Amino acid sequence: MRKLILGLILSILTPRLVSGQTAKDSWDNLKQLRSGQKTQVVDMNLKSFRGKLIGVTDEAISLRVKKEEVTVERDNVLRVTDRGRSKRVRNMVIGAAVGAGAGLAAGEAWARNAQPIAKYRGEYSAISRILIPIGAGAGAGVGAAFPSHPTIYRAKSRRRGAPDQKP
Repeated sequence: MRKLILGLILSILTPRLVSGQTAKDSWDNLKQLRSGQKTQVVDMNLKSFRGKLIGVTDEAISLRVKKEEVTVERDNVLRVTDRGRSKRVRNMVIGAAVGAGAGLAAGEAWARNAQPIAKYRGEYSAISRILIPIGAGAGAGVGAAFPSHPTIYRAKSRRRGAPDQKP
């Protein structure tokens, strides 16, 4: 049973650790965004702009925020987030798996402490049948609370007092 739980956890985490994720500090990542796509841009002053993408050049990114066109220069962009894609379903699945594992662990712990009574009453598998779905539902609910939109671009961090460098 422990091997099954460990295998499930590793199957969820391993692709994330092994995959060759692109560096988020490359301005070229913004080429994957399409005109009209919901986007959020945060500038170096931490001012956030949410709107539909108009276009990206080597010097700036432009959005339509409400009825205005907003252009943020590349040197002033801290982060660009794709608001069109949400990772809510992924977070729900991971939360459900973790919650089910916690429910299984709680059921196992209860069964070990009350094993003679549980076998006598036939409750050994019943408690796990109850706790696993409860844990999975609670975990899915927690996962759904964090939509987590993917960050497409993040500026390289600048140290305080260091001279500004252009990429």
